[in-house]
Formats: sequence, C-alpha cells, structure tokens
Amino acid sequence: MKLKSIAAVLLSTLLAVSSQGVAAKTYKLASNVPADSATGKLLQEFAQNVTDQTEKRVRIRVFANGTLGGQAQYLQQIQSGVVDMGLVNSAMMENIEPKFGVLNLPFIFRDFEEFKTVMNSDLVQDKLFKTTQTKGFEVVGFMDTGPRSIYSTKPVNSIEDLKGLKLRSMSSPTYIEMLTLMGASPTPLDFTEIYSAMQQGMIDGGEGGLGTLWDIKFGEYAKYGILTEQTRMVDLIIINERSFSKMSPEDVATVKRLMSETSERSLEVIVADAEASMALAEKNLGVKFVEIDKQPLIDSMKPIYERTFADPDKGPFLKEMFELQERSL
Repeated sequence: MKLKSIAAVLLSTLLAVSSQGVAAKTYKLASNVPADSATGKLLQEFAQNVTDQTEKRVRIRVFANGTLGGQAQYLQQIQSGVVDMGLVNSAMMENIEPKFGVLNLPFIFRDFEEFKTVMNSDLVQDKLFKTTQTKGFEVVGFMDTGPRSIYSTKPVNSIEDLKGLKLRSMSSPTYIEMLTLMGASPTPLDFTEIYSAMQQGMIDGGEGGLGTLWDIKFGEYAKYGILTEQTRMVDLIIINERSFSKMSPEDVATVKRLMSETSERSLEVIVADAEASMALAEKNLGVKFVEIDKQPLIDSMKPIYERTFADPDKGPFLKEMFELQERSL
C-alpha cells in the first residue's frame, strides 16, 4: 500500500508538471515605444514579473519600437490573433469604441489627481474597459503617458503663433479637430515617422509628450516646447481574448494583478521621467519651453464638448465623468 501510495503521488506530480509544460506559452506584446523609454522599461518589468510569478507558464516577449509595425497595424493583428498583446493609446482605441474618445477630450483632466481618480474608477475600469470584449480583445490595464503639449520647429510665444503650423496628429477625429480649433493644420502620421517628417520639413512639429524632445531627440529639430497640456492621453494594454483563454484562471488573475500594479507604477515613473527628459532637452539641445495663457485654448474647445454631450454614445459617459469629477455640465 505504501509503495502504491508513493507511486500515485509521483504520477500525480509528473502529470501536473507535464500539464504545466503543455500550457506554457510565449505571448507577443507589440509596442511602438523605445525599449529604453520609461514606458518601455515598465513593459519589460511587467513581462519579467509575469514570467516569474507564473513560474514560466506565461512568458511575454516585448517587441518594442514598432518592430511589429505601427499601432494601427498591430491592433489589427491583435484582433485577428496573430499578435497576442499590445500597447494601444486611447486615441487609436477611439476608432474601435467611440466612448474612449471622452478620455481624449481636450482639457478633460484638470490636474493629475483628477486623472488618477478617473482612471482608477469603476466608470473606466468596468464600464469602459469591458466594452472591447465584443471586439475580440480585452483591456487589462493602462499606463500614464503624462500631459501632452505642442512642440515646434518654429518660434512660438503665443497662441497666435500656432496658427497655420503643420503639426503631427494621431489618426483620431478628436485630436484632429482639437488642433484645427487651435488654428493649426493637423497632419496625421504614425509616431515612428515624426522625426524624419520634421527633418524633411514635412511638418512644423507635433502634439505629444515633451519628454520625447530628449528621449527620441525630437528636440534636434523642434526647439520650442509649448506647455499647453491640452490632453493626458493614456496608453492601454490589450490582449486577444483567445490568448487569454489559453491561460489558466490563476494565471489570468496574475497577469491582471501585475498589470494593475504596473498601472500604479506608471503614475509615479512617467511624470518624473518626463520632467528629467525636458531638463536634458533644454540643457543639451537648446530647447526653449514656453508657458502661454491656456484659457483661450480651453474656450475654443466648446464645439467639441457641445457635440460630445449630444452624442448618444459619448454623451451619457461624459455626463457620468463630469459627475465623478464634481464638475458642472
């Protein structure tokens, strides 16, 4: 009996190990940011933690810097299951689910604390993030990207100087209209094309995080950073539903928990990193940072808010967000 008992335990152990071995899989995570950027480092940290805490049953390989294409390209691959996971910003997501457009509204977040409160709320975590499940993928977390402003190859000292500038924009209806209302000429381009487009004079600058003036050396051409802080776009981590189904329930829970922890880490890391990068751009590349009166820009966005409130999809969600922010309609 004793030998039989030992044999049974050994068989059970071998079956368990075999089962884990069969279930083990490497998942592709596509990103368009550099591996050595703050976001890139956080993604690598997340991937390593997943590998460690699932005892290598779930391995995540990060393909950084647009190796698998731009966001529009690998978003389609995630939906089809060719790529398992990816970093997709809320502007890109707006084309899949219109409600994400509310997060992209200019001046929707009045300060950093309000941003944290909204992004960690049930309104976003449950009501918004779960809307993508019918699209073939799930949002498992977010990463802060810091406030977005304007950078230019031409001198800008006031709002008037923005008029007519050809500024790179994401392929988002909200962002395109926002820059138009500012008086600029929006030029949709993939993130990986910005540097060469400024180099060749195709654009006069762009709209985005000012840390890129140093991190990606945009400041070699864009010598002016205008602190407009019009949006605080968020990066979302998404995963194909079929990829999730290949994991055990325990491993799914681990991935989600670690992504939640990475989201919280990003709220601290990204801001500090951006400030340090801006200081380096100013010191080493001669970038000039300009503060201007933002109120005229805020006032110019009235048409966007009026239309959003009237939208049957976005309007109710925007109203709930205003209530959460204790803001008047």
